[in-house]
Amino acid sequence: MSVNGEHLTPLCGDCMKLYLKRELSADDIAFTVYDECGREKYRVTNAKTKLSSKLNLVIRTPEGALAAKIRRFPLAGMGAFVLRVGKAHITLVLAVTRRGVLSLFYGNNWHILGDVAKKDFTIIDVDKTVILNHRRHADHCTLEFYAPDNELYCVAASVCINLINTVEKPVIKTAGI
Repeated sequence: MSVNGEHLTPLCGDCMKLYLKRELSADDIAFTVYDECGREKYRVTNAKTKLSSKLNLVIRTPEGALAAKIRRFPLAGMGAFVLRVGKAHITLVLAVTRRGVLSLFYGNNWHILGDVAKKDFTIIDVDKTVILNHRRHADHCTLEFYAPDNELYCVAASVCINLINTVEKPVIKTAGI
């Protein structure tokens, strides 16, 4: 497999697919994640904290069990997101620039290849192992990943990136970043 001319190696194992759909209803649900059979796997809800500068997103199972947390720290022209699964966490920083969206992970060795603004990108590890393939479609995004232990981090990172409101052509707007 190659992206932008770089040869990438998928992790051993079968590719697992999830589908991320943005919810536009008045409920607290921001995103719903479905498995390959169309069953709801996760529900991403948002709740503002008492401090208006922070926004917490919570990823829950359909039964309501807490699966992961996303804490957003908006900064001028960028957003920092702490992705917490259990007691472990990583940080994703997204900065909107004239050339597109700059994305950096802290707490692991992941990098993003592709076009984050168009929601078509691949997350790779330092050894060029594919962690996630994220592809945008008309009404949802497909998340393909190879290691179950990365599933919640992949879902959380995809949610953060999908919070960026972009226009198809050169203008990029920040919605909540």
